[in-house]
Amino acid sequence: MKIRNGKALLMFVVVGCSAPNDQTPFTQAIEGTDYTIEMMPVQSDTGNFWISRTEITWDLYDIFLQFINSPENLNAGVDAVSGPTPAYASVDRGFGRQGYPAISISDKAALSFCDWLSTRTNRFYSIPTIEQWELANVGGGGAWHQWNSGKTTHPVATTEPNSIGIYDMRGNVGEWATTEDGLRVIGGSFRTPEEELGLKTILTPIKDWNVTDPQLPRSPWWYADADYVGLRVVTTNGESHE
Repeated sequence: MKIRNGKALLMFVVVGCSAPNDQTPFTQAIEGTDYTIEMMPVQSDTGNFWISRTEITWDLYDIFLQFINSPENLNAGVDAVSGPTPAYASVDRGFGRQGYPAISISDKAALSFCDWLSTRTNRFYSIPTIEQWELANVGGGGAWHQWNSGKTTHPVATTEPNSIGIYDMRGNVGEWATTEDGLRVIGGSFRTPEEELGLKTILTPIKDWNVTDPQLPRSPWWYADADYVGLRVVTTNGESHE
């Protein structure tokens, strides 16, 4: 993702999928699309990993939805009932789509997106553990929060990155992370007071996040009342999807 005139721009490049050097960033191409994800290295005592430089945007998430709902897709393994329904009109709340973080993503949808991404890249992608997320949440960097966001999300990478070059680790949208107690949403969002960003905000999914879903039965793929829930992905060196 690049920035020009305050806008997040997609990088349309072709790159290989070989394992990167464990100290360098790499750009992940996605088979069948023109979209790429910039992955940043993070050092860990248990083995280095890479985390997406930005939150996952609608640009890529909409491609995932089109693929998984395509009637021609014999590999989707879902039907019109069990598959993720297309985003209904208000799911982005009018905040913006191109370059904006995907929102209202349920835990089931986040896991399915990681499976799809792994298949398309031949590299294993997952939701970060809370330990990985904490290691990537280092000093510095700007944040969209309750006091400066204007009650809306903002295009990714429009604040300053943190000291290892990662954008929006805190604020803009909360992000799924794996904990000992299950999946949780951490980091805070554009609705969170600045002083509560980071690991001070760890949210457990609750029924109230989907009370006003206009679909019946209510979708397990979208949170109609949690417009602050987004997604970031990680991968580890040399792993491939089987």
